[in-house]
Amino acid sequence: MAYPDAQQVFMMSDYLGKLANLVGEYIDFNKGNLSAEDRNKLYDAEIELARSAGEMNIIGVNLAIDNIQTLLSQLEEITAGVKQTVKKALAVQEAIKIAAGLVALGTAILSNDPQAILKTTAGLAKSLNLKL
Repeated sequence: MAYPDAQQVFMMSDYLGKLANLVGEYIDFNKGNLSAEDRNKLYDAEIELARSAGEMNIIGVNLAIDNIQTLLSQLEEITAGVKQTVKKALAVQEAIKIAAGLVALGTAILSNDPQAILKTTAGLAKSLNLKL
């Protein structure tokens, strides 16, 4: 059996509310032609339709909240996945930065330039979060 979603429940609530209004309009339009008993029965029907519309609206709100909870759970999972991906991307960036630092250090060593060796060593230490 298929169950209605929140939007369908809100539509049913709206229809019940409109029916309640139509019964009320009918009573007002035909006051003089209705017996007290018929008028009371119609008033009772109008009230019952309005009450049912209100209850249906509450059901729709509960369904909408359930849908939001599901959506929030899904968004939480997606956010966790994005965080992991960002961490991996940052790790890759760090690895590239360190590799570039090692290449620069190798170049400085091959060039026999003490200042370049010190400078690239300091940069590499910074990339590795080392204090020299």
